[in-house]
Amino acid sequence: MTSPTRQAPRRDSGPAGFLVRSAGCVGAAVLVGVLVAAGVLVWFFQAVRDSGPDREQDARAAVTAAAERLGARFQEADADGVLTDREITDVLRPRSPRSVARSATETTVVVQVAVSGWARCYTYSAPRTGVGTVISRPLDSCPSASPVR
Repeated sequence: MTSPTRQAPRRDSGPAGFLVRSAGCVGAAVLVGVLVAAGVLVWFFQAVRDSGPDREQDARAAVTAAAERLGARFQEADADGVLTDREITDVLRPRSPRSVARSATETTVVVQVAVSGWARCYTYSAPRTGVGTVISRPLDSCPSASPVR
């Protein structure tokens, strides 16, 4: 007769082995989660840092485009060679001019154009030539608002 052979119990069997395997799996999952979270944080802060100059450049381009549209509208309004107060109000609606100056030879309107928190002042000069030519240019700084004359 043969005697039944008895095998030695495995070290990773039973409740203790289950706990060791579970702890290893949980540890690996936590490590993966921490690495993913760190990667997301790095990506987020890189995206925020990179978007600052892009936003400013986009805002500058939008201000320039808005100023050019105003220039074209002033050009249309001055087609008869005289830029009236009513025409200025219609062109700028809903904005208000920073100043309007009239002389015997031209009308000059200063307007602040703002988009997305970035602003710049532009001057629009309409010579009284009867041709309807409006000259626009950006200003280095915005003058303080003065009453319309």
